[in-house]
Amino acid sequence: MELNETKAQFIQLRAEGYSYDKIADKLSISKSTCTAWERQFKEEIEAMKHEQLKELYEMYFMTKEARIKKLGGTLSQIEDALDDADLTEIPPEKLLDYKLKYIDALKEEYTGSTVAYDLNQDADSRDIMKATGDLINRIRRGEISKEQARTESIVLANILRAYNTVEVEEKLEALENIVGGRKQWA
Repeated sequence: MELNETKAQFIQLRAEGYSYDKIADKLSISKSTCTAWERQFKEEIEAMKHEQLKELYEMYFMTKEARIKKLGGTLSQIEDALDDADLTEIPPEKLLDYKLKYIDALKEEYTGSTVAYDLNQDADSRDIMKATGDLINRIRRGEISKEQARTESIVLANILRAYNTVEVEEKLEALENIVGGRKQWA
C-alpha cells in the first residue's frame, strides 16, 4: 500500500472514530505512527469529521434550511385545512393552536440576512463593545432567535470578562515591575 494512500485511509478511519488499535491493525502501522499522524493531520481529520456530520444533518433534515422548509410546509397544510375546515366537524381551536405553534417554531428558525460582527483574535474592548452593539441591533430587528441571542450574549460577556482579566493582570505585572525596580534603588 502506498504511503499517501495509507495516510488518507488513516485520516478517514480517525474521522470515523476508529481507535489507534483498530487502525494500526487494519493499516499495518504502529500505534506511535498513529499518534504522530494524528498530530500531523489533525486539521484534515477535523474537516472530514465536520463534512461527515454535515452530510448526516442533511440526510436527516437537520439543517436550518430543511427545518424551515418542513415547518413552512406543515404550516401551509394547517392553513389549507383551516380554510377548508367545516367548523362543525373539526375543532378550530385545535387547528389554531397548531398554527400558532408552527408560527412560533418558524420565528425561532429565522436568523436574518446580516452577518454578525466578526471578532478577530486581537480584539480589544472597543471591538467587543461593537459586537455587543451589533448583537443588540440584530435582536431589535428580529434577525436572531431568543436562544441564539442568549448564547451570543453569554459568549460576548465571557470574552469581555477574559479581556478584562488579561488587562488587569498586565497592569498588575507592570506595577509589580515598577515597585520591584524602586526597591532595588532604595
